[in-house]
Amino acid sequence: MILTEKLKKFIPAFQKFMLAEGGKWKKERDDKDAFFAKYFSKDQIDKLDEGTLREMIHILWAFNGWTNKDWLHEQMLKSGLPAIRLAFKNLLYGTESLAKRFDEVRENIFMMGAASISEILIHHDHTKYPIWNRRSRKGLVVLGVDESLLPKSAQISGSQYYEFCVLVEKVRSQIAASHQEFIDLFILDFLLYYVSTQAPEETARMPEKEDDSSFDHDEAIEQILELGDGLGFEVQKEYGVVRGCRVDAIWRSRVANLGTIAYAFEVHRRGSRDSAILNLQRVRKDAAIQKVIVVSSTSELAAFRNEIASLDESFRNSVGYFDVADLRHALENLQQLKDTLNTLGLLRVEAPKES
Repeated sequence: MILTEKLKKFIPAFQKFMLAEGGKWKKERDDKDAFFAKYFSKDQIDKLDEGTLREMIHILWAFNGWTNKDWLHEQMLKSGLPAIRLAFKNLLYGTESLAKRFDEVRENIFMMGAASISEILIHHDHTKYPIWNRRSRKGLVVLGVDESLLPKSAQISGSQYYEFCVLVEKVRSQIAASHQEFIDLFILDFLLYYVSTQAPEETARMPEKEDDSSFDHDEAIEQILELGDGLGFEVQKEYGVVRGCRVDAIWRSRVANLGTIAYAFEVHRRGSRDSAILNLQRVRKDAAIQKVIVVSSTSELAAFRNEIASLDESFRNSVGYFDVADLRHALENLQQLKDTLNTLGLLRVEAPKES
């Protein structure tokens, strides 16, 4: 499953790290364990309110990449508190299969993806549920797990998560055979995160420039929103630009002397390119929109370029093309930058000390 020589390479340094800087990871884990034990217990989960939901968003590692967490909170509340309570209750205490309970949260609570759902699960039970995110995937591959055994998408289905649980428990058991401190999946997650940050030359990225028109449409929209938020833009999903015309996402920024500038994004997986191009032409009627960007696979973007090449120059110059693989890599690089700045304490603002 994993390569012994790889494990030997990282374990000594990881053990030292956990005795030093890694201590804050343990403290955060314990604090969040207490939060979920208190507010997501079987007796209390039916009382989950807006304040608790807001705190959950602020403490989950899965949402660290977001700057405007209040916007996330607003989006999540659009699902309705009764639906949110029921989905979380079924996730943690339901009798249906794990796959079905996992999918129910994804389908019924806006902005809840695989990383955040799996993080809630691991706080509920360290022994059964691993965290799924790009760091855990990369760490596993660096340690020798065959990439073909792991999902390629960031947003996995419930059945894929179940298979991931089985695989990760096998990895934990293999490591625990020689390192007894790996008693649960949280300890393993710490190792996978550490490995992913210490082995840039062995980076296990999602496949580069894979021309896959079957990419997840909703996942791509959420990635656009997260990237824009991380870059300091105000973001909005399914934005109505002009009457009868909507785009999948928009980034806005207020600039002195210029007013508001905006960038509109249209995610296209399949279907009529002519209607998509017509929609983009209508979007350009909004003077605040500086650029309209098509997000798609490599082959689809090439087809869009070919069709738009015959249109007027003004429109041609207003269109940008964003490959879904480049979108994913941009988001990963942004998160790596934020991780570095957090480590340096540059993104934490502390109240000034009184003299």
